[in-house]
Amino acid sequence: MIAQQAGWDERETLALRTAAAADPKLASLLAVAGQSARNRGRVEEATWQSARVAGWTDAELAEAFGFVGLAQYVDSFINFAETEPDGLFADAAADAQSGDRAATSTTLTHLLIVEDQDRTRAFYEQVLGASVVRERDPVILHFHNSWIVANVGGPPTDDKPQVTMAPPSDPNSASSALNVRVADARATYEEWRARGGHFLTPPVERGGEIRCYLRDPDGHLIEVGEILPARPSPR
Repeated sequence: MIAQQAGWDERETLALRTAAAADPKLASLLAVAGQSARNRGRVEEATWQSARVAGWTDAELAEAFGFVGLAQYVDSFINFAETEPDGLFADAAADAQSGDRAATSTTLTHLLIVEDQDRTRAFYEQVLGASVVRERDPVILHFHNSWIVANVGGPPTDDKPQVTMAPPSDPNSASSALNVRVADARATYEEWRARGGHFLTPPVERGGEIRCYLRDPDGHLIEVGEILPARPSPR
């Protein structure tokens, strides 16, 4: 699929499948993807920098991971030389050929502005169980069916004039939160608390759900919620 998006013809794609890819730019992207698969989402900085030197930007590399969902396709992609594309590849190719790329090329990622990238990465990996895709500058995390990017703040830029990026200044005032829906809020509470998470309260039953909240090291609010089964109406 990545080869198709790169504009490779049938002959060039065959070269890729026989491990004879001659395009150094695409080869560098394959190296990043392969290392991520082998190392449970981790990519060494040297490998990432090699891809940048080859011409990939950070945004393009992050988009490559999210293109059809790293967790769903990267293993099949690593085995591409020996196997036929699976159903996911076939569906994605059909979407691209039909001009309907919205389902495969659009990804919602939550950006967190933080003081310390290493501290943030450790929290989301060790407490919440996220997979690290990139170590820093920016930190990129894969968390279940979504993505988290963490970076330091900065002054206004030409693409966001008058906007200063900064971590929360008051942890007791929030305009947004990461909302994590789970099958068992109490079990998640106990698991994350045992890993070092500090919750505001134990799980509380409220309005048809059980929920509790914790903060990350910079004060970003995280909600853990479980929807309760509907109660039968009294007759």
